Amino acid sequence: MPCSNMDGSLKMKLMFIGVAENPRGFPRGFQQSLPVSYYNSKKAWMTRQLFRTWFYDEFIPAVRKFSAEHDLEPSALLVLDNCTAHYDGCDDLKIDDGLIQVMYLPPNVTAECQPMDQSVINAIKTRYKRKLMLKLVLENEDLPLEQRLKNVSLRQSIDWIAEAWDEISQVTIENSWKKLFDEFPGCEWSMSEQAEDFFADFKSLVASIDGIAGTNTTDEQIQLWLEDRVVDSNGTTVSITSEVFRDEEIVSAVLNKADDLTFTEEEWLDTTPEALNGSALATENEEPEDIDFPTAMKSLDNVIQFVQNNPAQTLKLKTLRTELLEAEWKRRNL
Repeated sequence: MPCSNMDGSLKMKLMFIGVAENPRGFPRGFQQSLPVSYYNSKKAWMTRQLFRTWFYDEFIPAVRKFSAEHDLEPSALLVLDNCTAHYDGCDDLKIDDGLIQVMYLPPNVTAECQPMDQSVINAIKTRYKRKLMLKLVLENEDLPLEQRLKNVSLRQSIDWIAEAWDEISQVTIENSWKKLFDEFPGCEWSMSEQAEDFFADFKSLVASIDGIAGTNTTDEQIQLWLEDRVVDSNGTTVSITSEVFRDEEIVSAVLNKADDLTFTEEEWLDTTPEALNGSALATENEEPEDIDFPTAMKSLDNVIQFVQNNPAQTLKLKTLRTELLEAEWKRRNL
C-alpha cells in the first residue's frame, strides 16, 4: 500500500502484508531492518484492525514529523476508497482536534478519483515485475523455470517492491493528481516531462522466459499481466485484496491454536539455505578474471547475508546487486 502527499515530498514506507508474523529465515526484530512496514494477516489481506494500526501508529506520526520539519500546521486529509477493510460505515478515523482525518470516496469511483490508482500503483507493480523477470532470466540458469520461481524469497520480494517504490519520482506522483485537476492552488504542473520508455524491453524479457518455459506468450497476455488484471472463468476482472472476518471465524481462530499462523512457513516464497547459497563458489585458486556472472551474484548474496544486521551496508550491496542485473541484461542484448 503506497501513501504519499500530493507533490511526493513525503513518501511513506510501503505497507506490506504477509501471512506469517515471523517469516522463516527472518532474524528476531526483523521489522526494524526492512525497507517496508511489515504486517501480517491470515490471508495476507488488509483488515480493519491492520489499517487502524497503520493509521494511528504510522500515518499520524509521519504527518506530524513532516509538518514540524517544514514549519507547517500538522494537518492532513487521507483520501481512501470505502472498501470494508478501511471503513465500516460509522467509525471515522481522525485525531481529537480533527486536523488529521480520512475522507472516503463514494463507491465505484476509485479508479477515476484516487490519485494512486491513476498511475502510481501500476508503475510500482510494473517495476517490481521487471525485477522478478530479470532474476528468472539471468540467475539459476541451470534450473527449470518452476524451480527458479521457488528460489524467489519473501525478503527478495520485499526488497524489489521497496526499490520499485523508491524509483517512483515526485513528478510521477504530481502527474497522478494532474489527471484530476485542471488547476490547483500553489502547484505548478510539469507539462514537459516525457513518459518514460520503461516498457521497451518487456517483450524481450517475456520472450526469454518463453524460451525457458517452452511457452508462447501473446501481446494480449503481456498487457493483462502488466495491468495486473486477473479474470475468472467468465472473463470478469477479479480484484481481492481485503477481507472482513465473520464472528465465527474470529472465534475459531482464537480457540484453534493449532491453526495459529505465527510461525507459518510461506514455502513457495522462502529460499532454503541450499538455494540461497547455490552451488559451490569458485575455488581460492581461480583468478578474478575467471569469475562469471552467476558466481559473482552468488558471492554477493553471501556477503549480503553476512552483513544483514547492518541496514546501511545491506542497502548499498542490494543496490549494487540490482545494478549488476541491469548491466548483465544490457550486455546480453547488445
